Amino acid sequence: MKKVLFLISILSLLCILESCYKEEVIFNANSNNSLELPLILSINSKYCAFDFNQNTLRYSIEQDSITSFKAFIEFQDYSEVSFNNQLLENNQVNDLGKIKINKNYEVKLITNNTVKVLNLIFTNLPIVQLVTPSKIYDEPKSLARFIINQPNKNTISSYIGIEQRGGWATLQLPKKSYSFSFLNSNFLDDRTSFSVFYAEQNTDWILDGMYTDNARLRNKIAFNIWKAIPGDKHYGISPKLVELYINNAHQGLYCLSENINAELLSLLNEDALLYKAIGWTGSPCFETSSSNLPSIERWDGWVQKYPNPNQRINWGPLADLRDLIVESSNVEFVSKIGRLIDIDNFIDYYLFLNLICARDNLGKNIFLTRQSFQDPLAIIPWDFDGSFKATNSHPIVNNKLYKRLISLDPENFKQRLKDRWAFLRNETFQESNLLEVIIPSFNELKRSNILQIENQKWETNIDIQKEQENLSLWVADRLDAMDNYYQDL
Repeated sequence: MKKVLFLISILSLLCILESCYKEEVIFNANSNNSLELPLILSINSKYCAFDFNQNTLRYSIEQDSITSFKAFIEFQDYSEVSFNNQLLENNQVNDLGKIKINKNYEVKLITNNTVKVLNLIFTNLPIVQLVTPSKIYDEPKSLARFIINQPNKNTISSYIGIEQRGGWATLQLPKKSYSFSFLNSNFLDDRTSFSVFYAEQNTDWILDGMYTDNARLRNKIAFNIWKAIPGDKHYGISPKLVELYINNAHQGLYCLSENINAELLSLLNEDALLYKAIGWTGSPCFETSSSNLPSIERWDGWVQKYPNPNQRINWGPLADLRDLIVESSNVEFVSKIGRLIDIDNFIDYYLFLNLICARDNLGKNIFLTRQSFQDPLAIIPWDFDGSFKATNSHPIVNNKLYKRLISLDPENFKQRLKDRWAFLRNETFQESNLLEVIIPSFNELKRSNILQIENQKWETNIDIQKEQENLSLWVADRLDAMDNYYQDL
């Protein structure tokens, strides 16, 4: 009998201890074994993102203002929660009244006589949260959980393998960018594809911090213009502005996009190719050639992305193009260049790069691809943080390939270039059409208070209205300069 009473006492004590443990909301809690953070407040089955230092919750809604926001509310069972002095019912639909973005709403949590007051702020931007027990390094990838909440869509939650991205200079910036791959499980080599927003399914994704771009929009706007050009082979990504949290810390504004890879381009043929220029040393600008082809994935400022370098190395087509540009006679260049590159694609690329004055994008920031052995190489742009920044000198973006194309005029290149410019000036490159691409992105940012958070978090001084005005004036001036250039060509 004494043993029974003793066991009952022990069990009772454990229950009391367990109850005491449960009756506590740990606001800066570590994640569990599944890389999940404890619930603070959930609205319509989506956890509000929490910033411990600022004592804020954020939640994404579609409209800037909702007259009567009825939402299914969840919080921890042992807590009492009120919203703007309205006591909320747990696991029930509550009418939160009129809701506006960027406004502070008081949320009071009472747990075991402990009171915690938070500010809940609604935003028009999707919210991405990375939950990780470890620091995210340049290499190797760390295991994390990726969660994205966006209006009127189910939450996406998945394990990912994530690392910092960028070259040495980028990695020194205070605000980091990241690349990550979706995973089927918590094993870093168990990769899978996901579709986020309206983008096609992809394994590899990017969270771009855009730190060197005061407008935080140049890359997004440039890709939107490139993809709006009528015609074939305008491959590119579909960037989307998001707010990023790492655990319980708001990181500010990021751009989420799929990466350019074989999956995005549907490269299936064994003779398909994808090369990426990764540095200014070597031959990305086609200034040098080389007959020493390596049997590894990196060569003279390029990296082979497809086929898988572990299965096959194929530098031949790139070497042939380099040799033709650098070493060939004028007659040989004129006769062969049309078989090695897609002339129409390279014309559109030249017009586009000079429109936005992307001086970094004729060397390092390019991809070359083909679908099969019969296809010439097409060019794909990448990374436009340095675009739309030329001074009044109106520089022309050029490299050795384009200089030879213009001077030797194979396949009537110059006239086709001028005709295409004239056509696009009445289409995508019409000033009003360009502004229809540019202004909505600025309006999206101006609706949100995210830049106040960005400026505070990263000690910047972004004036988004001034950035929009400057960019709009810059585009008008650039169009005039390019009209004169192609007229005199």
